[in-house]
Amino acid sequence: MKISCNIIKDILPLYLDGVVSDDTRQMVEEHLRTCDQCREEAVTLKQDVVLPASKSVRLAETEVVRGLKKKLFRKKFLISAVSVVITIAVLSGVYSCMVMTETCVPYNSGKVWIEKENGALYVVYEGDDLGGTVSFDPMEVNVDGEEETVFSFYCYTTLWSEYVEPLFDDETEQTRKRLMYVGEEDEIDRICYGEFDSDDPLTPGYDYASVLAGPDMEVVWEK
Repeated sequence: MKISCNIIKDILPLYLDGVVSDDTRQMVEEHLRTCDQCREEAVTLKQDVVLPASKSVRLAETEVVRGLKKKLFRKKFLISAVSVVITIAVLSGVYSCMVMTETCVPYNSGKVWIEKENGALYVVYEGDDLGGTVSFDPMEVNVDGEEETVFSFYCYTTLWSEYVEPLFDDETEQTRKRLMYVGEEDEIDRICYGEFDSDDPLTPGYDYASVLAGPDMEVVWEK
């Protein structure tokens, strides 16, 4: 049965106020879908009324929502990816700084000494903060006009070895001694300790004798 526009217009105020039954509401909405005049009347009565949309409108709205969701997902993914890259870069920079900042351990610190055992010489380091050791193998050097076999080295710590590694180090007091073989006692004339340029002394033009005579080097063992 077709409902006249006059009846719909009489019911519209009650419909807009939401006080009609479900059957009446359905009847009004079906009429509004096909009657532009009554739809205009409804808009006039209440501007913010939510009127039933057509199927094409609902589909268009769905596509818009999907597009927004895709853009939001891409944006979140991009932000997450950039955050991960920045975090890795910062951590790598901090790690590099902590590892590459070397501090020479003074020989008189009590952590480094030369030890002789069964005719052999060893460098001994005692502690859990050793970052590494730089050394030149024993080689012939002209010292004060005489050829001598000299071994030079120094030990260093880093921020990482001082403050981070000890947190994960389960070594006992007995295993904290680190030994480095130098050579046989009768083959070495002197051992020098001090920070120096780690370039290969065999490189042409490298003045190893001047390095050994430098203010930062000290003789810690002599035959």
